[in-house]
Amino acid sequence: MKRLKKMMALALAMVMVLAMSATVFAATQTKALSPADADNATITINNPAKGETYELYKLFDATVSEDGSQISYQGTVPDGLADFFEADAQGYIHPKDSIADTKDEDGNILTTKMTDELKAALETWAASASAVNSETSDGKEALAFTGLPYGYYVVTTTHEDQEAAKALITVDSTKPNASIYDKNVNEPSASKEADKETYSIGDTITFTATFDTTNYMGEDEDAKQVVDYVIEDTLPPYLSDVTVTKITIGSTDFEGDTLNVTNFPGVTSFGTNKTFTIPWADKDTSVTPNKFTSKYAQGSQIVITYTATLTSTTNINAADTNTVSITPEVDNDNGDKTPWDESWDDSAEITTYAAAIHKVDENGEDLAGAQFTIAGLTVENVSAGVYRVVSYNADSTTASAVMDTDGDGKLYILGLASDVSLTVTEYKAPDGYNKLTETKTLTPQVLETTLYEASGTRKYDADGNLLEETATSGTSKTVTRNLDELDVNALEIENKKGAVLPSTGGIGTTIFYVVGAILVIGAGIVLVTRRRMDA
Repeated sequence: MKRLKKMMALALAMVMVLAMSATVFAATQTKALSPADADNATITINNPAKGETYELYKLFDATVSEDGSQISYQGTVPDGLADFFEADAQGYIHPKDSIADTKDEDGNILTTKMTDELKAALETWAASASAVNSETSDGKEALAFTGLPYGYYVVTTTHEDQEAAKALITVDSTKPNASIYDKNVNEPSASKEADKETYSIGDTITFTATFDTTNYMGEDEDAKQVVDYVIEDTLPPYLSDVTVTKITIGSTDFEGDTLNVTNFPGVTSFGTNKTFTIPWADKDTSVTPNKFTSKYAQGSQIVITYTATLTSTTNINAADTNTVSITPEVDNDNGDKTPWDESWDDSAEITTYAAAIHKVDENGEDLAGAQFTIAGLTVENVSAGVYRVVSYNADSTTASAVMDTDGDGKLYILGLASDVSLTVTEYKAPDGYNKLTETKTLTPQVLETTLYEASGTRKYDADGNLLEETATSGTSKTVTRNLDELDVNALEIENKKGAVLPSTGGIGTTIFYVVGAILVIGAGIVLVTRRRMDA
């Protein structure tokens, strides 16, 4: 009874099983085993990718009950799969704890799971095994393998005429009447992201653009083979020193010397070009019309990594958008190619902010005449009291150039990431006031702003405020901003007046006045006295 329970559990748990004999629909592409086995079982692959070769490998034999409700597996476990399966003395196959999902109260495995380790082991085993059947899909609704013996099968796919790593296909049915659904990619997609959301001017930004691909555009018999993929990035003016560092296609990396015009035509430099082409098929000119053979497996992913430096043309306190797109070029059936009528794109947004200092006296009133430095910061003077970041090194203790406040005691620093923390030192206090002995911490002020869609030419005033942005369509949008918006959140730094020091004073003149007065009075008394005596 326990053995029967194990057999039933395995039958329900195997994620790749053989189908019993089943009716094949008229729209199904059929590949029969020759000669057909007496079991005459069928494996049907739904949604197969056009041009993809599907191969069947039988791992274990199987017996099925008359009503099809029970199945048991027999055979020899290959060395590379001994961690996942075991055979008993009669040769029946049982799963091991490494793939166990649930067990009954007696410890018998009820359900199993397809682990990454098992999947890798099955792929390795299939790579050295012999396929019992294979067929290349023509893009129809289903691909059926018929006339098969009962068994436990592994199904792999490789693109036609390509020596690529085989990809395991899982079965979505645990019944003996198995069916495989190939989740092949039917159209491309694009995704782009920056390694952070906010940057300071002068920072290096790392972008990653990821594209899903397909070898055929369209569906069924009308599908067109993809010959090239054209990648385009807007690379706006706020990005400089753009450098593509790596392109990965499937499992193949292109970097260093392999980033060249041969592999990616249409470029002279991977730092200045906004568009380049990725060849996706080799052209056979020995036949007419010319035939194309795909270079990469169906669904191979393209990942492009590149860096850029944020420049002073970034839009302070609003999002800067950078868009990348992918466009297939397909075989036009005349031995040449034509662009597909649709592209796929995605955008990455980054933001840059500003910080403000407000110098005040002990009464909170504006106090002009102060000077400051900030550790690790390199700046350029835009106008009175307004400085723009050239670069910022958070690990540096080197003081910036001396920065003067404006006539209202305000200092503005444009082009900072929102997450920086600046160490501010007062270099000179206003005349008559004491200089601070301690440093202050300054963080950017992130203001609420209305985002807008436009790209093209940006115009700034002398203070670095964005006045107008002209879109590529010819329309323009005016953005009203003023540095005074930062004032409410500015870092207030107070200076106190110089203290009145104690003083001993001088000898003064009062004593002379007193002595003089006494002498005059005395002289008067003497004079009066003498006159009276004379009288």
